[in-house]
Amino acid sequence: MTYSISDCFMIALAVGFAFGLVYEVLRIVRLILRFKAAVFLCDVVFFILSAFAVFRLSESLGSYVRIYTVLGFGAGVFAYIVTIGRLLNLAESAASLAWRKTIGRLLRNIGKGSQKLFGTIIQKSRAGFVNISKHWKNVQENRSKCLQSKPKMLYNKKRSEKIGEGEEVHVIVAKITRSS
Repeated sequence: MTYSISDCFMIALAVGFAFGLVYEVLRIVRLILRFKAAVFLCDVVFFILSAFAVFRLSESLGSYVRIYTVLGFGAGVFAYIVTIGRLLNLAESAASLAWRKTIGRLLRNIGKGSQKLFGTIIQKSRAGFVNISKHWKNVQENRSKCLQSKPKMLYNKKRSEKIGEGEEVHVIVAKITRSS
């Protein structure tokens, strides 16, 4: 079936106007993300999708791409952007700002809460770590202490208590000297 030029243009204008919704979805993504790479990616995706839509539309209206189909599609998207798109842009900008502020507040509150939690954990565990550190320091100091310079006499107390039980008792005397 063949369509006249005006029919093709009007159909393309209506499809382009409806395709403005795709532009709105991508604009919402751009408003939320606000990164240069995201804006670039959304623009590229929009142009690829619109080229595909124009190609499919042209194939359904005839077997080749016509300039008035492309112009009608572009005019439809442009008409959407300057009419409904402007009204939705105001609402989307306000909603995006509120969303970013809400998310920002939420993230700040989560950050403050986690900061308090970890601060409390650190304060509570600090005393334990101080005790462990002191104990370890004492252990290290005791290991490195040299033997006293005076020799000490040690006796076998168990054997000295058995004196008088009828057995010959030997007392072991040990002398500790400092080694080099």
